Amino acid sequence: MTHRQLQRSSLPLTVMVIVAVGFGVGGWGLGRANTVRADVAGGITPAVQDAMALQTAFGQATDRVMPATVRIETNSGTGSGFVYAPEGLILTNEHVIHGASTIKVTLSGRESAMTGTVVGADEGSDVAVVSVKANAPLPTAPLGDSDAVAVGHWAIAIGSPMDLDETVTIGVVSATNRLTGVTGVKTQDFIQTDAAINPGNSGGPLVNIMGQVIGINNHIFTRSGTSAGLGFAVPINTAKAVAEQLVKGGHMTRSWLGVSLEPLKDEEIAALRLGNGSHPVRITGVETASAAQAAGLRAGDVVFSMDGHALRDGADFANRIRLTPAGQRVQLGVRRGAQDLTLTVVPQAEPASVIQATLPLGLDLRGINPRLAQRFGLRSQSGLIILAVEKGSLAAKAGLREGQIITAVNGQAVAAIADFSVAWQTAARSGKPIVLTVDGQPVTIKR
Repeated sequence: MTHRQLQRSSLPLTVMVIVAVGFGVGGWGLGRANTVRADVAGGITPAVQDAMALQTAFGQATDRVMPATVRIETNSGTGSGFVYAPEGLILTNEHVIHGASTIKVTLSGRESAMTGTVVGADEGSDVAVVSVKANAPLPTAPLGDSDAVAVGHWAIAIGSPMDLDETVTIGVVSATNRLTGVTGVKTQDFIQTDAAINPGNSGGPLVNIMGQVIGINNHIFTRSGTSAGLGFAVPINTAKAVAEQLVKGGHMTRSWLGVSLEPLKDEEIAALRLGNGSHPVRITGVETASAAQAAGLRAGDVVFSMDGHALRDGADFANRIRLTPAGQRVQLGVRRGAQDLTLTVVPQAEPASVIQATLPLGLDLRGINPRLAQRFGLRSQSGLIILAVEKGSLAAKAGLREGQIITAVNGQAVAAIADFSVAWQTAARSGKPIVLTVDGQPVTIKR
């Protein structure tokens, strides 16, 4: 029944329903309420009441984050961001402020802009921290836990798309741990959402139904240039880890363990009977004088958790190691034979030689799934498929092209992005020629 139909009803009973939903998180209570007047016998149905409560929840979640959302203008374009510390620290995307000579920051609902200064920026994760000077503490957006995000959860994107400030779009989390390849060899996992994200949303918050930031809106897949329902956000836990290093030292240093990995088959995972939903990885090699060797890790060990977190896959493990500050102790849950062990590892800073060796490769790789197999007419789903080759890159010079399948690096099998990254780093450190197995044939990469 529409609101107009309710008004036309001739029944005398007037029902006033006031729905106010509060979450009691961190002492927050905004008191937003919806009042609906209904001239219907018997009042409003439970279904309508539930819908009104949900509507109120969306409003409260938005109210909680909107005051901290900012518009960021540079000499090259416009983006978004959000204040996460009251002294004026703002999270946004690196590409929003990349190469900017001037940065203007405008808080939601305000006319005057403040001058922004880059505290630090990390191209690999596409995260940046900007600071502004304010006369009083600024409103802040509460940060959530992206590890708790699941498919089907509500997702609210806030920002300034198409220069339209204070825009809110609502959808759901479509996928988690999504590898998109937009950050090259430092590919990380993203939260995928169908909440509309458009140019100008970049850097703005992706929010859950509780009004907590779960991600930083980052990029979209589109053929039209506008939202096609395929938007991606940097998980807030990743952003927090990067921001902490940027604030402390102005730059991001990734960590390194010194292992080669391979995923387990479904039947192997089932046989482990872990009971925690983990998708563990097997260590196939340990480098000499590495953090892994010092911790006592061995080839054949199966890693199923990190600091109590059940691993989602090899990429999850690799990303968590990279984001751990060098020198910080990490507890790994390891199955060795029939025994479960807890080993303490202390990741080292990623060697400069590895960083320089991997940056120019220039490949957009994906694990093969049924959709890609159908698209390229593949019979096998093992290995990694090349979706794009950057012009002038090492890959282009080696003659690699879209649609080819990489199954090994220097004889080390690769079945996931994380496997490739680790195998490439191991090969780069060895100083030997790097040979990729491409469509069953060796291809030497000349550095």
